[in-house]
Amino acid sequence: MRKLLFTIILTALSHFCFAQFSVVSPNGYLQISNEQNIDAVFIFNGIATSTEISYNGNETFEWRKYDNSFVANTRNFSPEDATGYIVFDKTNNTPLHHIWVIDYSLYPIALNSLTTDGNCDKLTINTNFNVPDLIYYDKNNSRKTLPRIFNLAYTDYVFKDKAWQDSPVSTDYTYPFTQISVNPPKKDISICITGDSYAKELGLTPQKICTDYKSVAVECHIAASIEKRSGTNEYKRDDSNNNTLIGSGPLVVYFENKSNPTAAFFEWKIYNNMTPTNYYRYSEENVRYTFNETGNYTALLKVMNAEGNCVGEDSVKVSVLESLLDIPNAFSPNGDGINDEFRVVFKSLKTYSITIFNRWGIVVYKSTDPSQGWDGKIGGKVAAMGTYYYVIEATGTDKYVEGKHQGKHIMYSRKGHINLFK
Repeated sequence: MRKLLFTIILTALSHFCFAQFSVVSPNGYLQISNEQNIDAVFIFNGIATSTEISYNGNETFEWRKYDNSFVANTRNFSPEDATGYIVFDKTNNTPLHHIWVIDYSLYPIALNSLTTDGNCDKLTINTNFNVPDLIYYDKNNSRKTLPRIFNLAYTDYVFKDKAWQDSPVSTDYTYPFTQISVNPPKKDISICITGDSYAKELGLTPQKICTDYKSVAVECHIAASIEKRSGTNEYKRDDSNNNTLIGSGPLVVYFENKSNPTAAFFEWKIYNNMTPTNYYRYSEENVRYTFNETGNYTALLKVMNAEGNCVGEDSVKVSVLESLLDIPNAFSPNGDGINDEFRVVFKSLKTYSITIFNRWGIVVYKSTDPSQGWDGKIGGKVAAMGTYYYVIEATGTDKYVEGKHQGKHIMYSRKGHINLFK
């Protein structure tokens, strides 16, 4: 909107001075001083018998109309609508200033109808307005039109910071227009057009028309997170970055649909990137999936609106790490919080079993959970210091890529001893 230099006068016979002109008006008015080839355009909210415009210069002058007909030889005069006036320098026989007067109340706006036509890609707003031109003539007698500006406003939905948020939209448009195209809203909205801007500047209540629009466009987003496990000895349990979920397998991932409310139908495809045509398909809104094999995967979500004619897609990359098994050779279950349990360090183990024996071959501990450890107790009592022996059998989520075991899960068969200190 072009800048308006204006003064709103609402009290009867209020008086305010500009550098060159003064106005007395029982109603609001605007003085627009940034139009080319004219000194000022005055817009009144009704021209009354008491309305006056005065010139504040020191020259010997008189008021004339654009056709050079005499108006007044006083500083002030009573203006008429749709009329141009000249401050004429009588001494030098030359025009000093040109102004134009418009009575805003004589050019009422009619906002007849507002309709919408939306699809997946855009929303078209159709208007049927009757907006008379606000015409003036400059000092060269060239016909000009003041811009009548209207505001389009509604509240859209945008996906920001991993969540949908209301986002007010407010845009000005200069009449004439019969159609306005905007990005398709992502939720049901109420659309309003208000105007024109001069009404607001004059202290009036602008005309307003609204219509409701039911959203059809869809925008798809996925929020994915790795399900936490309690063990502290699992290496790189979650090593994700901004682009990929990365972690130790079996990797349990919760995929949550974060599409806009228009989405009604959901299709998930989860596949290994090496074999994209071999996928698991789900139609639930949200999916919990366990990745049991080492590799790189994609989870693809496609959503549709209720009519099935608008589609959105999003995808998430998932990487399951190779296996690891590292076994300590000593621990000290003395309650000092340091190395109090015998625990392996592991990553991406598919199966696991451990058996610990004392020197006489008696089993003192067994487990199939690599995240658990032996606390050094036998029957609730702290075991004696000394050497103990373990047997561990495990398989990784990864596979051999060559050799006689190619294609089979990597196996760990470990035997050894551990020392228990106090």
